[in-house]
Amino acid sequence: MTSPLLALFIRSLREDSRLKFTYFARAGLVGVILLFLFITQRDMGWANAPGLRFFEVVVAVDLVFVILAGVSYFSSAISEEKEEMTLGLLRMTNLNPLSILLGKSTSRLCAAVLLFAAQIPFTLLAITLGGISLHQVFAAYLTLAAFLVFVSNLALLASVVCRRTSGAAVLTGVALLFFFGVVPVALWFAQLPIRLGILKQGNAFTDFLNTVSELVLSASPFTRFGKIMMTGFSGSLFTFQVWSNLAIGLLFFLLAWVVFEKFCAEQKESTPGRAGVVPSRGRRRRLFSPGRPWKRALAWKDFYFITGGKLWIVIKLAVYGMPLLVTRCWPRQLGGPPAWKDFGIGVFWFMVVFICVELAFAAATIFRNERQGQTLSSLAMLPQGIRRVAYEKLLGVVPSLCAAGAYLVLSLPLVTKRILEALGDLHFDLGWMYLFFMMAQAVFFLHLVVILSLYVKRGALPLAIAVQFLLSIFTGVTFEVLFRDESGFVVLFLLTIIATAFLHFHIGQRLEAISAED
Repeated sequence: MTSPLLALFIRSLREDSRLKFTYFARAGLVGVILLFLFITQRDMGWANAPGLRFFEVVVAVDLVFVILAGVSYFSSAISEEKEEMTLGLLRMTNLNPLSILLGKSTSRLCAAVLLFAAQIPFTLLAITLGGISLHQVFAAYLTLAAFLVFVSNLALLASVVCRRTSGAAVLTGVALLFFFGVVPVALWFAQLPIRLGILKQGNAFTDFLNTVSELVLSASPFTRFGKIMMTGFSGSLFTFQVWSNLAIGLLFFLLAWVVFEKFCAEQKESTPGRAGVVPSRGRRRRLFSPGRPWKRALAWKDFYFITGGKLWIVIKLAVYGMPLLVTRCWPRQLGGPPAWKDFGIGVFWFMVVFICVELAFAAATIFRNERQGQTLSSLAMLPQGIRRVAYEKLLGVVPSLCAAGAYLVLSLPLVTKRILEALGDLHFDLGWMYLFFMMAQAVFFLHLVVILSLYVKRGALPLAIAVQFLLSIFTGVTFEVLFRDESGFVVLFLLTIIATAFLHFHIGQRLEAISAED
């Protein structure tokens, strides 16, 4: 007879084992490994240590997807039950908080471990290519497994604390950024008073930050992989990184268990977020309040209640602008600020990245509230139809890009000449074709994220990244073999446009099907 403690855990494992998506994911991951193996054998057959280079790429891809899974797949473990108003039903059963945590989160961790375990027999082929040993392969996967435990339980704690999945994802991402970015950078900033002559070497403040940074670097899987991928590695399998990641992951799980009753004891109504509503009175309310609805009411609703409205535009202007201000005011004792042309190039590309990230997350969540609230059927009854509704919701997302777009426009006078020169170096026609191709790929990716969000319940963004990555490698290799000149590039560009148009129309069909089901 199954123990009540493990009932939900075993049921979740059985459900995952019966899903077609589980086997598709494993097959896709193995397909990526074999594709990497083919590229390595073709391009690096006569290079030194081709097996090591192949395994480095595999590990790098695995690390990226662990982080993406943390901010999407694992961070929705408990928060999705809050949003769907089913957490109270779980609490009415004979399941205690530990049973719920094991069933909702640890089962996902086991599924992720099995997913990565499916690639181990194929990555062992790297040993036959040369440059890597079996000891290194096992050390790398042990490091990856420990990091997976750390990320999954960090996301679990965020999911317990936050009411919504978006908040849990943001909290998980910020925590990972703080752990891997802010703490090591703090050591560099601690050296500034010494380099400026304010403090002397060996002070207590600098020594403390030195110790903290060394511990963080020792616990980082990136530092550990750097050592494992060195030729002739023969270190221990169980190091400080493995033990620390496992210990911190266990600590996060215990914290989630302890605070579960505080944050999940009552089932509160899950209403759509209203990040742009300012309840205060006076001038601040007049500046940031939604005011009267626009002519496009759905665009107005999404802009203020989903993307945050004018208030979040101001916040993002400050967040994006603060590093730029610090860069321009950099003291001359430390090298001074960069040249205006280099500064403009940096601002331009950083803003492009920020716009792409904002659009990707918006595409993954654009219909989430409607699907959770089962309101697509009501929207489909409006006179304009469900397709027009989708366009209006898209219009609500566009104004939220004003913060990054403003800095992007300001950088154009500094970068336009250099960009045109770079395109000219590629030959005029080919350069502009390459630019249009990258834009077409970005539009295709956004459509891919949207359509996957209408099929899968969670993890649409990392799944879209995986599909896009696999398609890019496969099509690149295929067209490189079939075409030896620019004609293959033109054919690939046209295929991208056709695929984007197909996804565009399929999104409308899928929305109509979902609204009919609701």
